[in-house]
Amino acid sequence: MYYLEIQKIIKKYSSIIIFHHVNPDGDCLGTQFGLKELIQDNFPDKKVYVIGDSNNILSFLDFEHDLVPNENILRESLGIVVDANFTNRIKNSELITQKKIKNIIRIDHHIEDDDLEPLYSWVDPSYCASAEQVAQLAIKLKWKISKKAAAYIYLGIYTDSGRFFYDKTSARTFNLVSELLKTKFDVQYIHNNLSKRNKEEIIFQKEVLNNYKTEGNTIYYYLSNKKSKKLNISDNNRNRVDFLANISPYTIWIFFIEQDNGEIRVRLRSSIHDIHQIAIQYGGGGHEKASGATIKNKKQIAEVVNKASIISS
Repeated sequence: MYYLEIQKIIKKYSSIIIFHHVNPDGDCLGTQFGLKELIQDNFPDKKVYVIGDSNNILSFLDFEHDLVPNENILRESLGIVVDANFTNRIKNSELITQKKIKNIIRIDHHIEDDDLEPLYSWVDPSYCASAEQVAQLAIKLKWKISKKAAAYIYLGIYTDSGRFFYDKTSARTFNLVSELLKTKFDVQYIHNNLSKRNKEEIIFQKEVLNNYKTEGNTIYYYLSNKKSKKLNISDNNRNRVDFLANISPYTIWIFFIEQDNGEIRVRLRSSIHDIHQIAIQYGGGGHEKASGATIKNKKQIAEVVNKASIISS
């Protein structure tokens, strides 16, 4: 079974490096830090390093990353990649591509393959979050779960399930969450902080709702660097595709976000359609109803929107 195999591999290594994907979200960070807490609590003889950068998101929880350990430690370490697959989407991937660490395992709920050549992969898109997978792992192995570990893992599940809104939320999700809640971590603290809104967000939401465009059953918004600077929108708040979520009758909503290099990040969401098929055409990926990609320039926006409108028609 996957959980026995993962535990068997973890037991073989005295040091473990946990990686997250670029442009981190609540799931990859919650999974990364939750898994670190679980391993340290249940295998206190092991050194566990979480590497990367939280980009100062979700700062109400402690997401202080470790420095990359020295080469002597790296060459004898197990790498665990969570919530990610291809190296171009993994922070600090050079440690993997340059083979500076001994072995890799992958724990992920994305549907794509990977280029990691892992020692072992546990990939299951039926989970709403990689954090849900880690919760399952801990329960199956009867690991001790601290309040701190539970809080991190819950954050990952709660955010990546769309606060239990998305269709991958299942009876298993709620069963695992009930086990986390038994630790008595402060769930209301997480809810309260995720629900906070500041003036910047309200001004930006007004901008989006006043200037979105539509084509068929697709609704979209393009955020230029010029507009972002004019409104003083922080990097953390630029990706607010949720501002367009579930506006009737639109069943696909898209955010286009101009980057400093001129490329444009694309964030695709849907309540009923498979928009993953669009993302992979532009080198992206994700999930059936929540995916991302990058396009080269503004001219390709019309392409993406047209493909979405055909799917949603």
